[in-house]
Amino acid sequence: MTKPYRRFALINLVGLVLTGLLFTWISRNGTLDFAVANLFFDNATQQFPLRISHALDFWGHTVLKAITVWAWVLCIGLAIVSNWIAILKPWRRLLTVFVVMAGVAAFVVQTLKGASVHSCPWDIITFGGQALWFPLFETVNHVTGPGRCWPGGHASGGFAIIAGYFALRESNHQLARWVLAIGMAFGIVMSLVQMARGAHFLSHNLWSLWLVWVTCFVIDVVLHAVQRGKNPAL
Repeated sequence: MTKPYRRFALINLVGLVLTGLLFTWISRNGTLDFAVANLFFDNATQQFPLRISHALDFWGHTVLKAITVWAWVLCIGLAIVSNWIAILKPWRRLLTVFVVMAGVAAFVVQTLKGASVHSCPWDIITFGGQALWFPLFETVNHVTGPGRCWPGGHASGGFAIIAGYFALRESNHQLARWVLAIGMAFGIVMSLVQMARGAHFLSHNLWSLWLVWVTCFVIDVVLHAVQRGKNPAL
């Protein structure tokens, strides 16, 4: 492992540990989650008004999700046809790495979400539902709600674009930063949409970002180790 990569890996490890501890505290304390959710909740009607916003549901949920999914599918197609189109051959590895990282990251988030016993804000008693809220990693003997709401699945589609940063980081650092900014922008907007609709707490989306990042980082470390094994001079 080269000195620059060791530094990159160390920064990521320290950052992931610190943010993981912070997000755990936020998820277990609940104060910030409920404060943010209350910004979008109407106490008079006991509901999230934007939950029934067709415009927000269509543009903020359906369209943004479609953009991220089709961008990923397009990259799969480009990676495949790069075997025959000369102009795309230099991009083959980068496209493949992006597709794998983004796909695995989204899969990790969706799998955890599907198995989660944590319910969405609109299902919680405090916000007009019937489910109980409980801290993350708490032992639960009786689940009263539908669950399947941790971490944020919708936001993971936007944050998954961050995989492009890892794919491009060593070959084109400037482009990698642009892709990182785009991924963060999509993820943040998609997070805000779901929080405004009452579909997720803030911490759900923070964990989505964390899980996407750690997945991409782990894959990046493995790929770097494999590449170094093939070329010990690196």
